[in-house]
Amino acid sequence: MHIWRKVWLADLTNVINESLNNILEEEIHQEDLKRTIQKYIDVQKLKGFPFAELMILHYQMLNGQELDKVIHVAAAVELMMLSFDILDDIEDGDDYQKLWLNEQSIALNASTAMIFACINIIRKLDLKFKERAISIILEYSLSSVSGQHMDLLGKNCTEKEYIEMTLKKSGSLVSLACLVGAILAGDKYQDVIKRYSRYIGLIGQLNNDLKDLSTWEGKNDLLNKKISLPIIYLLHYKGEEAELIRGYYNGTVGKDELLNNQKIISKTIEQSGALLCTQIIKKMYQNKVKSELQHLNVEKKFINKILDYAI
Repeated sequence: MHIWRKVWLADLTNVINESLNNILEEEIHQEDLKRTIQKYIDVQKLKGFPFAELMILHYQMLNGQELDKVIHVAAAVELMMLSFDILDDIEDGDDYQKLWLNEQSIALNASTAMIFACINIIRKLDLKFKERAISIILEYSLSSVSGQHMDLLGKNCTEKEYIEMTLKKSGSLVSLACLVGAILAGDKYQDVIKRYSRYIGLIGQLNNDLKDLSTWEGKNDLLNKKISLPIIYLLHYKGEEAELIRGYYNGTVGKDELLNNQKIISKTIEQSGALLCTQIIKKMYQNKVKSELQHLNVEKKFINKILDYAI
C-alpha cells in the first residue's frame, strides 16, 4: 500500500470514528445501548472503515463539494455495515471469538438501532441528493439480505450459484457504498461503478474463502461445514482423500475424525487445486475491475486507490 494512502486512511479513520461518536450522541439516548454500540464500533475501528473509505473516495473522485456533510453519511453507512456484520455473524454462528456472539439478544437489538440511526441521520442532513442516496441504501441492503438468505440455504450450490450469491451478498454492499458516494456528488458513471464495485465485493469474499482454509485455528469454513468456492471444488474433487471431507459434510464422518486427519486434509486441499481454482477466478474478476475502470475519465490517483480494494 502506498505511503500517501496509509496517511489518507489513518486520517479518515479518525474522522469517521469522531462522526460515529456524534451519531451515537444524537440518535441513541438509552445509555447502556449507547455504550454497547460504542464498544462494537471500537472493535470495528481496529479493522478500519472500508465502506466509508470507498464512499468518500467516489464522492471526491466525482468532485463532490460538501465533504463535511458527506462524512456523516459515510459514518452512517459504516454503522449500517457494522449492523449487517453482527447479524451475519449471529446467523452463521461460526465465530465465537466475536464480541457480539457472546451477548446475542443485546447485539440483535443494538444492530436494529444502528440501522434506524443510519437512515435517520442521513434524512436530517441538508444534501441535494439525499433521497436518492437513501433509496440506494434500501435497495442494495435488501439485495444483500437476499444473497445472505441464499448463503444460509445453499448447502449444495455450484460454482456459478456461489458467485451469483456472493455478487448479491457482498457485492451489493460494496456497490451501496460506492454508489452513494457517487450519487451525492452528481449522476455520472452509475452503471460502470455498479459493475466494478460488485466485482470488488466478490474479490473480498474470495480472499476470505482462501484465508478460512489456511488455518485450523479460529474460524474455519471446513470445520463449520460452510460452503465457499474452494470448498465447492473440494467436494467435487475425484481423489479418494476427498471422501473424508464429503463424509463430514453429509454427516457420516464426525468432527473428531476430521481433526485427527488434519495433515491428510491439508494436503488434499493443496493437491485438489481448490485454492488455485479460486485464485484463478479471483484473477479473472480483478481483470474485470481493471477493464471497467478504463471507462472512468477521472484522475489516475483515484483509479489506483480503487484498485487497492481489488487486491
